[in-house]
Amino acid sequence: MKQKLSFYTDRINKLSQQSTDLQKQNRNLSFLRLISAIGAFVLFYVLLSYSVLIASTVALALVFSLIYFVRKYNRNSKNSKRLKALIKINENEISCLQTRHSSLFYHGEEYLEANHPYSSDLDVFGNHSLFQLINRSVTKIGNNTLASWLSKPSSNKEISKRQEAVKELSEKIDWRQNIIQYGFENKLKNDDPKFVTEWGKESSLFHGKKLLKIAVTIMPFLSLAALIYSFIGSPAPIIIMVLASLGVHYFYFRKVSQTHDQTAQRGKMLKTYAYIIRQFENENWNSKKLNELKNNLTSNDHFTSNKINQLTKLIELLDQRLNLVVQLLINLLFFYELHIIFRIDKWKQKYGQDIEKWFDAISEVEAIASLANLSFNQEDWSFPTISDKHFELTLKEAGHPMIDERSRVNNDYELNGPGTVHVVTGSNMAGKSTFLRTVGVNIVLALSGAPVCAKEMRVSNVEVNTSMRIKDSIEDNESSFYAELKRIQQVLEKVNSKEKTLLLLDEILRGTNSKDKHTGSRALIKQLVKHDAVAMVATHDLELSILEKEMPGQVENRFFDIKIDGDQLYFDYKVQKGFCKTFNAPILMQKMGIDLDILKEA
Repeated sequence: MKQKLSFYTDRINKLSQQSTDLQKQNRNLSFLRLISAIGAFVLFYVLLSYSVLIASTVALALVFSLIYFVRKYNRNSKNSKRLKALIKINENEISCLQTRHSSLFYHGEEYLEANHPYSSDLDVFGNHSLFQLINRSVTKIGNNTLASWLSKPSSNKEISKRQEAVKELSEKIDWRQNIIQYGFENKLKNDDPKFVTEWGKESSLFHGKKLLKIAVTIMPFLSLAALIYSFIGSPAPIIIMVLASLGVHYFYFRKVSQTHDQTAQRGKMLKTYAYIIRQFENENWNSKKLNELKNNLTSNDHFTSNKINQLTKLIELLDQRLNLVVQLLINLLFFYELHIIFRIDKWKQKYGQDIEKWFDAISEVEAIASLANLSFNQEDWSFPTISDKHFELTLKEAGHPMIDERSRVNNDYELNGPGTVHVVTGSNMAGKSTFLRTVGVNIVLALSGAPVCAKEMRVSNVEVNTSMRIKDSIEDNESSFYAELKRIQQVLEKVNSKEKTLLLLDEILRGTNSKDKHTGSRALIKQLVKHDAVAMVATHDLELSILEKEMPGQVENRFFDIKIDGDQLYFDYKVQKGFCKTFNAPILMQKMGIDLDILKEA
């Protein structure tokens, strides 16, 4: 982490120096602009008595100098704004390295699903989540794609291609940060991909109006002829043409305005996305995945960014309909706006269906860039090997990605199946729940194509299913115990249907009495083994460890130990084989004021 902190600090210093230099230049340019403006007037007036030619030449030279200084000032101001945005982006990376929290990017709370197999229990979405740690997308489509990758496993083939792409893109930090900077600078209020993709598929209000198209093609020539004739003959023809044109404009005015409004809004969004597309198209990629995405954006050597630029130019031309001069001199007789609208309709018919494909491609580029940023920042992480077996899990020096590396304790761990259950025991705060989440979160990362917080990892392609945080629901009149039973029912449905899944169960059946809890937990573990499931079950119920002797090779014990020195507790957070024999609950209760010695008096 120190190397990355130093890297981003140096980067910020360089960007700050560049910004300072530009500001100094602009102070000088402001002075030169003032001198040029004043000098043009003064010297013209002074030299005019000597020679009009000399006075005009000097004044013109100073005017051109003024234009140059103004343009350079504006360019510097724009670059300075860009540099400040980049500084903010790099400051966010430092903050993220130090706190595991990125406040600059979307946290993904909208992607939380109540009945999702694992996202809530593993803190995949929301504030201080895995998604917020990873996400560097500046568009809605990028957020959506990254969220979908973290919400379900991908195929082994797709994971391999993503890993290769992430490795290639991880070193292109300038490319990645320029995309982010542009996205923030041109942030859209309405950044809904369907807003554009559905518009692209819908027919225009003017689509299929052949008679109107013929009319607006012929009438300008008639108007031009009538206008010429009015200078040499009667004005009647041009009056007739004006009235006819007014009739057409009046009849279609509302549809023209509606079409203009719809197109302009979509065009602004497309123009913003076009920048990302253009930057991607201009690069030569080595990885298969990135080349596939580039091919999706290119057909017959025609770049998608050029196609979008065609539309944005048409929209800019259509915007001129709001200019009074254009309305009176060009649109009235020559149907300027309708000609542009028909050209836009032609564009939609040709490319409208492809917009969704373009968005899908660029959303994957953004998602890969997010994973690449994670890979760049976490050099000690590794890319996992995805096994074809069911089930296989090997972790070396694995830790939870949301825990700072300075305080994180890493573990080696193996779990092979199917039909294997690890019963994990340990005292309060010893690390059982965190370890289950460590395993789960790293599998989620592995099966999305991301690097994992481990020195080495080998894992089968499975869906993680959890039962950890169970809450009651007053609204649904549902107790926590019943909510947990419903959750276990969902898990068992997948087990019974032989789906490839890893179960992470933390203190199951906690909402009932200890006897029923033990009976139910024992039965559940045996049922999981019977159906060849693979599970990790964290529990305080030591009696469940007896199952290792009853079902050797199928149930195995793991535990987290503590060391007690007087009333002091020491945790090493290391997973070990066997079951826990030391518990800290009495000490903790006494610390909180519960006098356990009173029982001896009784």
